[in-house]
Amino acid sequence: MKKIFKVCMCGLVAAALISGCGKKPAAKPAETEAEATESAAQETLAVEDLTGMDNGTVTLGTYKGIEVTKDPVEVTDDELDQAVQSDLSAHAKDVEVERPIQNGDVANVDYVGTKDGVAFDGGTAQAYDLSIGSGQFIEGFEEGLVGAKKGDKVSLNLTFPEGYQNADLAGKPVVFEVTVNSVKEKQVPELNDAFVQENTSFKTVDEYKEDKKQALLKNKNDEADQKMKSDIYTAILNGSKVEPKQEAIDANFNNMIARYTNQAAAYGMDFKTFVGAFSGMGEEDFKNIIKTQAEATVEQRLVVTAIAEKEGIVITDEDRKEVADQMGYESAEKMIETAGQFDVDDYIMNNKVMDFLTENAVIK
Repeated sequence: MKKIFKVCMCGLVAAALISGCGKKPAAKPAETEAEATESAAQETLAVEDLTGMDNGTVTLGTYKGIEVTKDPVEVTDDELDQAVQSDLSAHAKDVEVERPIQNGDVANVDYVGTKDGVAFDGGTAQAYDLSIGSGQFIEGFEEGLVGAKKGDKVSLNLTFPEGYQNADLAGKPVVFEVTVNSVKEKQVPELNDAFVQENTSFKTVDEYKEDKKQALLKNKNDEADQKMKSDIYTAILNGSKVEPKQEAIDANFNNMIARYTNQAAAYGMDFKTFVGAFSGMGEEDFKNIIKTQAEATVEQRLVVTAIAEKEGIVITDEDRKEVADQMGYESAEKMIETAGQFDVDDYIMNNKVMDFLTENAVIK
């Protein structure tokens, strides 16, 4: 599937936020049921249909015969080894060991948290599997278990962070009494024919590694293609006069904020918490990036629409069906129902125009 032709840097941020990081951050000790319920009931916002929006004006410069260079691609032995090791690590198993806890281990623990000698809500658990070094729990909890063994009882004198979500615990000293039930380490399997046959569709290590190499080459080639297409578009934009309307920029900005807000709600978070958890950025810095992207999106839509009109590029039902099949929808109608007519057609038109521009470029 071709990626949507977006040259704005926030498109990469969006991909990281919404795809690869699809797991909700682990709860910290002392998150109460009431807090979890409250966090799950977050605000959602409507997304405006931008059909018919006046995006502004554009005077196109040269858009055929654009000269660009496509970066050569190769896969080194080190890159292949890293990819193979990643596969092996993904199949690592937790195996119980009789030794002190180390970073990277999984410790099964019982714990009771008290403040001023009284157990607090959300601070107690039994048989909890805790990955040591993961940062799931408040500072000092996981570190305090390093060196403990199965059967040990550990008393941890800790302090909740000042900005902790539960105001009753924020900045307060507490004690966790922890019992270690077991210690497990991750054991990575050996790469051999047996592993390949058990976990892939191949029979030998050589077959598996060649397939892995070809997959890496494809990914690198796709990235090189995307950079080349971005260079083509940038050259066209720089040679054109584009005057986007502020109303259109604002509408796109609001829609982006709405989508992130709704994504956050799906994880039981508000917008600010979601942005911080998945991007590590502050709310205002993130919004500034989205403002930049909104303007670039409107500029791009002006350029793409103008080229499509001059070249007679249109969207057909067959185009929609093809994209629906690629996206895994049961039909084009279902895709449009889910994503909206405007966004579907915007996606398709971007790709069709970009294909046209690539076919008419001079690629070195």
